[in-house]
Amino acid sequence: MTMLVGFSQTQSLPESSVLRAAISGATSGNNTLVAAVSGKKIKVLGLVLYAAGAVDVRLESGASGTALTGVMSLNAAGEHIILPMARPGMHWIETAAATLLNLELGAGVQVSGMIVYYEEK
Repeated sequence: MTMLVGFSQTQSLPESSVLRAAISGATSGNNTLVAAVSGKKIKVLGLVLYAAGAVDVRLESGASGTALTGVMSLNAAGEHIILPMARPGMHWIETAAATLLNLELGAGVQVSGMIVYYEEK
């Protein structure tokens, strides 16, 4: 049995703690998804990315920072990545404290979508 320290299996965040943001990046290289917050980590609960064309994407802790995912290839317009909603404590990825969440694009292709996240020390 796996046990998560500090989280019960039924724990949830107050609705006011869950944050949402639109994603729109088209610059080859660094595209900030969520700005850094002093002393807090950004923890991703869900994510949708849609590409306007072929492009490689990677999520990072910081601009040109630590890879949080491997490189994921979207091979044509309309291809997408979906991270379904996770419970707090079971989030998909997290940044280092006081570090932005970055979307690195391998080419100047429009990538749009949305992100659901929370901030925690």
